[in-house]
Amino acid sequence: MQLPPFVDLRPVGRCNLSCPFCFGPRHEVPSMSWDTARSVVGVLRDGGVRGVVISGGEPTLLPYLPDLAGELSKPFDDGRPPPRVVLSTNGLAPLKAMHRILPHLSWLALPLESRDETEHGLMRTGSPAPHRDRVLGLLKEVRKNHRHVQVKLGTVVTRLNVKGAPRVLDLAEEGAKPHVWKVYQMSETNYGADNRDWLAIGDEEFEEVVRECEKAAREHGVPLRVYRNRTRTGSYFFIDPDCEIVVVDAGEERRMGNLFERLADRTLRPAELVTPARNVENFAGTYPDPEDLPDL
Repeated sequence: MQLPPFVDLRPVGRCNLSCPFCFGPRHEVPSMSWDTARSVVGVLRDGGVRGVVISGGEPTLLPYLPDLAGELSKPFDDGRPPPRVVLSTNGLAPLKAMHRILPHLSWLALPLESRDETEHGLMRTGSPAPHRDRVLGLLKEVRKNHRHVQVKLGTVVTRLNVKGAPRVLDLAEEGAKPHVWKVYQMSETNYGADNRDWLAIGDEEFEEVVRECEKAAREHGVPLRVYRNRTRTGSYFFIDPDCEIVVVDAGEERRMGNLFERLADRTLRPAELVTPARNVENFAGTYPDPEDLPDL
């Protein structure tokens, strides 16, 4: 029984930020234990998964994260390529901690919400640390000293940052630009659902922001990807901290049972849970092969 080609592993709900648009698990959800996470890794590798996005919550809060990334990316004895591992992080972890994780990654996904510091601060809330500066510092460090890791910069568009979002790339220095910039329509699930009435913008206004982002991306020579809520259904196969499978149907998250139980009773049929073409495009379009990227 094969899994979808690309899986989002969310082993932690806890986070050191409290962003009002977050679509990850609730922060109070207990984290996945290392023993359980190691079992999940075995399932993913045995199931032929080609790529895994480790997210949360904030995955760098897990003490076993370097081991998790290392186990996922470990070469197979028969020469098959291991899964490509992406870490989606808020960027607040100290560089010393990141240096233990980066050797195991193919991609690093970082958030930057606005050129305007005030707008960014309204989006990324809950930490006394200068979040925007930390993200830019990590971006620069990875581009300089970890050349095997590609970087995706993500920007979620809400009412709070419609003005500054299109100019995010202005903050990245020459030689330290992301390999891909992805602009997201706010997903109205979990914390995003709690706050959508005052935070979300309509489709038409979002497309106006996208047009400005397209101009900026051309100026900086960075490939732009756009996430729209209408394409979310069928794209994702999440594994949550409690090992529940979560998919998106009609814009809403649906819990589809425990991963191990579904495997044991042979009822896990990925084609019934995700749309294969969307699952592939969502990952491959966001995290393409390095040879398909411009030399930045």
